[in-house]
Amino acid sequence: MTEVFALKSQDEFIPGLKLNKGFYFDIVKPLFEKTYPNINYAASLIGHCSDVLGFDDYKSTDHVWGPRLQIFLSEKDHKRYHKEIDEFFKYNLTRTYKGFPTNYKAVEGWFNNAYMQYKEEYPINHFIEIETVDRFFNRDIEIDLSKDIEFKSWLAYPVQNLLELTSGEVFYDSINELTNARKRLSFFPLEVLLIRIYIIWNSIYEEQAFIGRCAEKNDLIGQSLIINRIVKKLIKLCFYYEKKYYPYSKWFGVSFKKLKIYDKVKPLINKAIYGKTYKKREEGLNRLYEEIINKHNTLNITEYVEPNIINYYKRGYLGFDSQNIIEKIEERIDLERIKDIELLSKIELCDESNFGCNYEINKKIIKESLK
Repeated sequence: MTEVFALKSQDEFIPGLKLNKGFYFDIVKPLFEKTYPNINYAASLIGHCSDVLGFDDYKSTDHVWGPRLQIFLSEKDHKRYHKEIDEFFKYNLTRTYKGFPTNYKAVEGWFNNAYMQYKEEYPINHFIEIETVDRFFNRDIEIDLSKDIEFKSWLAYPVQNLLELTSGEVFYDSINELTNARKRLSFFPLEVLLIRIYIIWNSIYEEQAFIGRCAEKNDLIGQSLIINRIVKKLIKLCFYYEKKYYPYSKWFGVSFKKLKIYDKVKPLINKAIYGKTYKKREEGLNRLYEEIINKHNTLNITEYVEPNIINYYKRGYLGFDSQNIIEKIEERIDLERIKDIELLSKIELCDESNFGCNYEINKKIIKESLK
């Protein structure tokens, strides 16, 4: 037995979703259906990690990567068979698939974290998770799949968790529970979407004029910090306007490249961030505002918003009239059910990875900020 197995170059790499689709159809499906022909099930690769999102490369192969997937059973079948099926795979899976070990060594102190390791004899410690849909979806969030999802629950769910549960691929589903659960979480209901974009536009409104003030003080660092912060919020809006969840910081920019609006706004973002002068940066940011407002208007989720560029307090700072869109959104949401919008805003604005992925913190915020 050797230690961690990991690739040394991209030339040897196979994307994880492609690898595991093959692993399912070539190895797992024939074995499982021959031995358990009367069990309905679903098979997928969803949840945590870069392979699920499609951003993996050869460097990803050193942990939680390789021949792996989930098998979902009904509650009744899981209770009866899950230990037996787990044991069956330990003694019947091929020891490698396409050159990759199917045996894993767990990382101490981490849940569900392991790396590939060659093993010449059985049993193998495989990475096929035998689950129910309900148990799997309740690992990171709390959801009763038998009921409608409440408004407060939707607001509490971290965007990263929603992305993980709805990304990846379902290879097979004869129980339909997995497909239905993913469909229900595919994107926010309109009221939740409006609350989230309202929070973002409010935040932009609060500091967009500060860029000009920093410029007057020859504070390039201050300008850059504010511009970058606003650009990130505008990129979040791009995701939401295309009905997509955004990932946490590691994959935020890479995922942004996949949006339809990306090619149109990329040069404007570059100009806003890297423009040689304050006026060049201002011009890039204002054109970016206009493009994103145009995108907003295509959704018909509010009354039409004029992409007006205004002169703040006649000081010579040019920027989008954010108050206009804020008022239009306010017409469509029930602010009466919110007792502390500033606190509620933290679910969208505090997006450091340890906070933005923390469901327990979000639940506390929702409890204190809603009536």
